[in-house]
Amino acid sequence: MSYKEHLTWILDKKNHRFNDDKYQENIDFVHSIGKKCDCVGWSELYMDEPDADAVLDKIETFCKEQGWRARGWYERRYTDVESDWYELKTEDFKDNTVLDVFPVETETGKKIYLEVISAFHEINVAPKDCHNICVPDRFRKACIENGITDVDFCWVQDKGRYEAEQYFYIFPHKRIPRIAYDRYIDKKQKAKMQSLGGYLPKIASIFYDLQRIGLQDCYLKEDMPSGGITYVYCSSTDDFCGRHTVLIHKDIAEMLINEKALSWSNLTPACIVDKCPEGYDLDKTADAHIPLKTYMEKAFKEYEKLKAKGRPEYIVKEKEALKFLRKIKTERKEDFNKRLTKKVAESVTEPIYSSILPYYLVSDGGLLSDEYTFLSYADSLKATTEFFEGLEKEELLEENPEGIVIATCADGDSVLLTKDEKVIRFSHEVPEAIIEWQNIAKFFVEAINDAE
Repeated sequence: MSYKEHLTWILDKKNHRFNDDKYQENIDFVHSIGKKCDCVGWSELYMDEPDADAVLDKIETFCKEQGWRARGWYERRYTDVESDWYELKTEDFKDNTVLDVFPVETETGKKIYLEVISAFHEINVAPKDCHNICVPDRFRKACIENGITDVDFCWVQDKGRYEAEQYFYIFPHKRIPRIAYDRYIDKKQKAKMQSLGGYLPKIASIFYDLQRIGLQDCYLKEDMPSGGITYVYCSSTDDFCGRHTVLIHKDIAEMLINEKALSWSNLTPACIVDKCPEGYDLDKTADAHIPLKTYMEKAFKEYEKLKAKGRPEYIVKEKEALKFLRKIKTERKEDFNKRLTKKVAESVTEPIYSSILPYYLVSDGGLLSDEYTFLSYADSLKATTEFFEGLEKEELLEENPEGIVIATCADGDSVLLTKDEKVIRFSHEVPEAIIEWQNIAKFFVEAINDAE
């Protein structure tokens, strides 16, 4: 299998405490070899860059001549994986989301820690990971509605002030018995470095410290179930941070995406192999620690009470929405246009466009989700003219909406920003608003999450 190699690196001066002036030496060296870095000198190198060999040689020469040492992280990801299985990609909860943690008894007799969260802080509705893997409520509901029974869900306690998508810990019943991974890999193991190949042997010979050698996990074909949702769990040890991964068969993955409970960006094709790759370690996995059934039943009753009681809606702020849009654009560059040019932005004089201009300055249009397409400024002007020309033919409409068309929907509906800065979805079948968002920020967040 072909793969991509990525190195994150920095130079250390032996027995030297850094201050701002000394960081500048680091930065100057990185710039001298034509690369970029952060404010203290951390830089990135993809080994398929045409000058990768030359950069490594320059690092080695500089370290030998100036008495510095190279330190970094190495990662390898496969690029040609074709698989019937996907790993569920997770992201961490925000720091202000987790309010508390508490211990609970498990089926294995060991106590584990669960979170108490304030869910409305999670603008991006996606699988999360803290002490355990959890998924949005829409994921759980889609599984139930489609007869997926080989998985348990446990509510993550939400004590936030505002209404929000709820989260559930996910505990698949089936476990993959073995995993091929990078548990014992160390740069000092020259034979293992050679067997792994690529640029790793050369990097290991130059760098005094590789803080992490991260290889993509692999699973043996003979160990995989015929379908469903399964998992891998390896408990932590002194020399290993552990593994806890949920894997989803493509049939269920496609169902979850069709149900808008998941996005392809939440999934990574799993590497299924006939035998353990050279240089990898093959280890047995362990049973995950699952809360007692009595606790999960009690937690679900609390969830139902909370949903029945209801809470006020959270007003999304522009700053949050713009940050979210930038994040998604970074993750899905191919789906978004470049930002509106400064020259065009300065020419925008229509007052109603002033409130959406900050979004154009992130991306001048793009695919927010399969359902919603954010129109470029030029397309918005054109679509607005066409929309209101079409409305003139509607004899049954008592009052025309006032605003501009900022997005279109997969079924032909139009999304309008109104003069009072609310956003409405206007049906293409009957002349009426069928969905309303309290502000532009709310629309962008929910359109990206595709949560109507």
